[in-house]
Amino acid sequence: MEAARFERAVRTEASEVFAIYGGARRIGRVDLHYGRFEVNATLLLEVDLQDDELQQLIDQLDEELVQTHDPEREDFLVTVFKGEELGFYSDEFESDDDGDDEEERP
Repeated sequence: MEAARFERAVRTEASEVFAIYGGARRIGRVDLHYGRFEVNATLLLEVDLQDDELQQLIDQLDEELVQTHDPEREDFLVTVFKGEELGFYSDEFESDDDGDDEEERP
């Protein structure tokens, strides 16, 4: 597997969310939560990876994202899920749709 590319979507004082790309294709997303002594990650994959490819991705996450934020952390805990995106939902998105429907009515 080629090296992954990470695009930050959200950043707070204690967490970050990144989309993960393999080439031009999105292969998943990772949510990182920075605790006092460890970093917890939820890795959501949209593709099948072999065990060695998964370990390579986790190592890359650790080297490029986690250690640059907290090089002294005691542990990096990763929970991996495989799934697919079913949609994107937002209060703002729904309210825009509602407003459009009202404007279209005679």
